[in-house]
Amino acid sequence: MTRLIYALPPLQGKFFALQSKTPRFTLVRPPNPYRSFKAYQQLKQYAILGIGANCGECLITFWKLFKRFKKKNVIISFSSILKNPAFGWEAQADFYNAVLWVKTKLGYVEFWSFCAYLERMFGRNRKRPFKNAPRTLDIDIIGFKNQFLRFKHLQIPHIAWSLRESVRIPLLERKV
Repeated sequence: MTRLIYALPPLQGKFFALQSKTPRFTLVRPPNPYRSFKAYQQLKQYAILGIGANCGECLITFWKLFKRFKKKNVIISFSSILKNPAFGWEAQADFYNAVLWVKTKLGYVEFWSFCAYLERMFGRNRKRPFKNAPRTLDIDIIGFKNQFLRFKHLQIPHIAWSLRESVRIPLLERKV
């Protein structure tokens, strides 16, 4: 999306001419998911996870995930589960999505590895046939201890969290 900024050039006789200029800036930092809460400073020790699934028994998968997650972390809160239509390739089952608030002692690499391990344990195959393909479990790290990280395989906060209603609606529903 390109915004047009109109500026008046110097006088040209009796008339003004409008010129359009494209803005010359880039977004350096993505929006902070913690800022949507009043006491966001207290949430700096928490991780925010977006979970989703559309293959198999999704609700049972979520409850089993919660039980597994509690072994290494403390689940502070979780949103209600949202059922929404798939985006991207739309000829697939509806997705179930929720947001988890977790208190963890793990660092971001260990936490990311733990989430990837849980995805594999529930049958997620990282080599998917196409983008937005059906999956048994998807765990996105929306925020991690209020840090901004950019690596090849790990970006915190998640690069598209603010564009997805499946994350924004459950995120705003819960006030931790």
